Amino acid sequence: MMSVDLIATPQPHFIPGYTGYCPQYRYRIGNTYGTQSHKLFLDPTVSHAEKLILSDRTADDYQVYRPPQRDIDLVNARFRFGDTVYQHPFVPGYEGFIPRLNGLFGQRFTVSATEALGEFEKARMKEREALNQLNRQVDLQSGKYRPRDLEDRELTESQFRCPLLAVRPEAVGVLRTLPIPEPPMCPPRTSTSPFFLQNSDPEKYLKLGYGGHIPFGYSRFGQGHQQMTNSALCDFTSNYRRRQSTEWAPVSVSRPDPPMLIQPTEIYHKHVGLIPNYQGHVPGAQFRYGKTYGNDTRDAKRWLRGDFNT
Repeated sequence: MMSVDLIATPQPHFIPGYTGYCPQYRYRIGNTYGTQSHKLFLDPTVSHAEKLILSDRTADDYQVYRPPQRDIDLVNARFRFGDTVYQHPFVPGYEGFIPRLNGLFGQRFTVSATEALGEFEKARMKEREALNQLNRQVDLQSGKYRPRDLEDRELTESQFRCPLLAVRPEAVGVLRTLPIPEPPMCPPRTSTSPFFLQNSDPEKYLKLGYGGHIPFGYSRFGQGHQQMTNSALCDFTSNYRRRQSTEWAPVSVSRPDPPMLIQPTEIYHKHVGLIPNYQGHVPGAQFRYGKTYGNDTRDAKRWLRGDFNT
């Protein structure tokens, strides 16, 4: 029986598909990638590293545990200090808010929630440390206590004194003692949209910075914003009112009014047609076409009177 060693690629070798650098491989031909890389590893004339590129993890018990123990301790520390909402492990299905959970994917809910809350706590600790450092610098520069080491002495001798002022020092008194009155904004004269103001109205224009659609404004150029929008809106209003009085006017149909009282015993009415799907006889209906059933059966007795007009 054939041994497996005869067909298996001997170790060490690169796995086919490896895209890293293999010394002298470009100058060797005639073998598969695994066999050729094995020969290059054992060839003493080829310069290569003494150790493998990737470390061998089969010899030690290497395993990554998630979430890390530090994140678990941070979450449990919140619980010990009175936060009864978050506690490790998180129960799957919890629908409350968890900070920074939206950006984590690919893990179980318990792992993602613990790592997200741990990252949030680390950011809070950094912000708290920065705030304490700033308060310490302010206290040193204001003389609340004396510097104790070289770092404190450098903070007191800094040219930037805390708290920092929002304006130049020579302008602080002017801004605080002499307030600048701002002119009040005039209320709008009318609440009507500029699109529907009269063409003679002086405020029939769009304010500078308006980013919406300007009707009839595509063909106007070479004018200022106020003149251009006023001309475009005047054309829009004129066209709107013209179409409102002609194209959009309600259509009135003149027809004789039906009688106020319809006798229930009469089948063929003179001014009212029959109901569709009527299964009875209609005089001359089989010789007429081109109308709806209701219009065709109005005054159906005209066929009996000799009136054959459609």
